[in-house]
Amino acid sequence: KAEVDTSALQNEAIQLSSASGHADVVKLLLKNPRVDPSEKHNFAIRRASMKGYVEVVKILLDDERVDPSVLNNNAILLASRYGHAEVVKILLTDSRVDPSADNNEAMLWAVENDHSGVLKVLLGDSRVDPSEQNNYAIRRASELGYVECVKMLLQNSRVDPSCRSNNAIKHASENGHVEIVKILLNDPRVDPSACTNYAIRHASENGHVKVVKILLQDSRVDPSVRDNYALRHASKNGHADVVKILLEDSRVD
Repeated sequence: KAEVDTSALQNEAIQLSSASGHADVVKLLLKNPRVDPSEKHNFAIRRASMKGYVEVVKILLDDERVDPSVLNNNAILLASRYGHAEVVKILLTDSRVDPSADNNEAMLWAVENDHSGVLKVLLGDSRVDPSEQNNYAIRRASELGYVECVKMLLQNSRVDPSCRSNNAIKHASENGHVEIVKILLNDPRVDPSACTNYAIRHASENGHVKVVKILLQDSRVDPSVRDNYALRHASKNGHADVVKILLEDSRVD
């Protein structure tokens, strides 16, 4: 009688069942000593982490042959990138997993994709540095308008929202992210007049009337700089509401 080889094709059975989220099948396969869940650089746990299959990840971690830190902590990086907070939590219970690997790439991916739940979990680990790469996280979250991520990052003392010549408020203003601008202005380190009043010049140029109103409430902001750049470019682009507000300021000529 022919015997089924559960480890055939480099243990493809457990890889496919893990990648598809079939926890019961994974359990059954692992009862067979010929099945190796670590095959192909621990593909099973890496793919289950990427897909967010919590139960599969738990089952695989119970097998001592599985190493969730392979390929420079690829499992937690993928779970973070695709927003699977519960998987990230589970992976962090394994001492081999380093959430700060590859210059805090897991945290940076969480921010890039607005996964605030994942970000919260990662920031709870002291190894994760949210100021990595000249405070890229707060700069990027501000640029993209990710309110919850910005709030969370600002709660960490290592984060400096004024980094790179106040890049965060400059690009939040330029892109019309009203709530982000408000939040950043509450931080005394942030200077909305940085780089020759870049914030109001480009908020005006792009027609972000609410941002312009908020910025004008700050005494450091001068809407007349660069030969009234704000007014000229708001006019050029047909932003009548912005033009009206700017003309109400006595400094604008």
